[in-house]
Amino acid sequence: MKTPLTSTFTRRDWYGIVAGVCWGLALSRFFAADDMTGPWLVILFGPPLVLLISSTRPILSWQLPIVTAVVAGAVMNRTSDDSAGGAWAEAALLWFICSLLSLPWALIFRYRARHVHQRGKASGMALAYIGMVLLVFACCALTLVGIAATVYSTDASDAQNRLFPIYGFLATTAGIVLSFVTERTARRLEIQKPVRGVFELLTIPGVLVGIAEIVALFFWPKPSGSSLHYDTFCGILVGMEALAAMIWLTRADRREQNDAVQTQSMRTRDSL
Repeated sequence: MKTPLTSTFTRRDWYGIVAGVCWGLALSRFFAADDMTGPWLVILFGPPLVLLISSTRPILSWQLPIVTAVVAGAVMNRTSDDSAGGAWAEAALLWFICSLLSLPWALIFRYRARHVHQRGKASGMALAYIGMVLLVFACCALTLVGIAATVYSTDASDAQNRLFPIYGFLATTAGIVLSFVTERTARRLEIQKPVRGVFELLTIPGVLVGIAEIVALFFWPKPSGSSLHYDTFCGILVGMEALAAMIWLTRADRREQNDAVQTQSMRTRDSL
């Protein structure tokens, strides 16, 4: 049963708009020059409060606190030395970064709103979807920090620095394993498609790092007397892990599509 779409705003939608503006103004107090605390707070905690109140309009609920916080922060932090064009150009760049990094909020809640429209109800409460998005952010943070630590250049003469790529490899492994667990959990809420899409994009840097390390190993060999290259070895392992995760996610998508096609063909055959 489909829920009819309406262009009119309900009382709950208006409550969400007011909450989004107020929450954005509160978060804008953390915006300061050369400080990313405010933007990170907006990315992680800006949209969920509004989405809890009004989840039927996910794009508006996602963008309202971000736009409000960025605009208010630009107005409050503007000095007499800043030109109007430069201040608003910086605000536009900051809005783009915040919107790009907070995109999982829009993807998952947009998918949830589609389910509500098609079936009349969602597969879980809005709070469960918020927890799912936070899990996605945790997977992304672990994986990206691990990849960055693997390729980070350190002083090889220090024993602790030589182990730094291994720590990065372990963090990447933990992020990929958590991604598999999150994808399995997302199936219960029937939002596995957007979650897989985010994780497939997440594996691309790891694959590129693995390719770069293999190319460097064969075309830019290091001196024969040097010790074990932890960074190269860990980079190749990270690339292999990321490639395996990408293949698994792609096969899961294809398997799900084939099952949907078979189910649809069986329903068509039964109706005939």
